Amino acid sequence: MTVRKLNAGDRSQAEVTWREVFEEPRAFTEYYFNERFYPEHSFGAFDGDRLIAMTLGRPTMIRAEGRSLPALLIAGVSTQPAYRGRGLMHDLVSRQIAHAKENGFACCYLHPVSESLYASLGFRNGTDALIVRSDPNRAHDPFEWKENASNRDLLFVYDALLQSHDGMQLRDERELTAVFSDYATEQAQTLAVYSESQPMGYVCYSREGSVFELFALCSSAYEALLDKASKRVGRELKAIVPVDCGVIGERVYSMQYLVFNNAFQLPLKNGFCRLAY
Repeated sequence: MTVRKLNAGDRSQAEVTWREVFEEPRAFTEYYFNERFYPEHSFGAFDGDRLIAMTLGRPTMIRAEGRSLPALLIAGVSTQPAYRGRGLMHDLVSRQIAHAKENGFACCYLHPVSESLYASLGFRNGTDALIVRSDPNRAHDPFEWKENASNRDLLFVYDALLQSHDGMQLRDERELTAVFSDYATEQAQTLAVYSESQPMGYVCYSREGSVFELFALCSSAYEALLDKASKRVGRELKAIVPVDCGVIGERVYSMQYLVFNNAFQLPLKNGFCRLAY
């Protein structure tokens, strides 16, 4: 068995592993490996020539304590069923952590399937979030509505949240386009609200009831967006939003971090991260 950094030639096996382990739609998997696959930051375990486990890394920039810091987002941590229970995940993530530290990243971060899974590797809960639900009986402030808002308007809302919430990934127009291309693989719809022509928030959701992003500048806009999207899909929706959104919800941890050289303190003050792979 060999454990090593991945290379471009490993893409096809990594794509098959992702699709089999996570049961993702082919369209999303193809998008991810076209746009988000960085083999130079990823590691795999091989039985002969066969990829049996992997962990994928993507370089990002995040806001932490008022600064922009380089971070490595860890995703796609997976092991083929026949090889589980052998410590491969621990070995692969450990190597990825060492790689990140050696290459000047301020932290590694991820969205774990359980709070305790990565604790032995040093990861700690760093950001909070709320899960909020739609309510068809709520009354809302009057807003102007727009479908397929401009990137400029979406970035206006996102940047406003970025200034007051640590842990969020930095976005420019290119990154925003990439993120929404990700959502488009699941036929995402985008709806924005305005007050006196100023963008006040947006929601990106699917007809199947997934809410990919919900960001707004006031509680009424959060509620109005979620409820409007719910009516459009004909079912209750729930979304992950910042803890200070002003809407009643269930508080949950959002992301875990392993911070190098005391780059910032955990938990992040007013921290929030909505993961976009």
